[in-house]
Amino acid sequence: MSRLQQAPVVRVNRFSVPPEARDEFMKLIQRTHEVIRAQPGFLDDMILEQNAGTETFNLITILQLEGEHVLQPIIAAVARSDEAAGIDRQALSRSLGVESSVGFYSPVVLPQLLAA
Repeated sequence: MSRLQQAPVVRVNRFSVPPEARDEFMKLIQRTHEVIRAQPGFLDDMILEQNAGTETFNLITILQLEGEHVLQPIIAAVARSDEAAGIDRQALSRSLGVESSVGFYSPVVLPQLLAA
């Protein structure tokens, strides 16, 4: 396994959620994180919320995983769980009016930042 595959990976998901969709979407987030937390390679997670006024809620979910090698098995576990529950998360997000963006990050040690 390469060093890149062994380095911790942080996945950051950002969601804009209409107020009327918040409760149902939070149930989906909770369900998803319960599945993810049970997977090998899961290290930590955090869910952050910002009330952006009456128009939307901003949610950030942060997952820390052992490395790239656990990404596909975790994604597959979530997909299996969704299928078993009859959830189409893309269709559900569209119907709720949720907008999302996803990014993957790697931890950086401060001396590495200074050298850049």
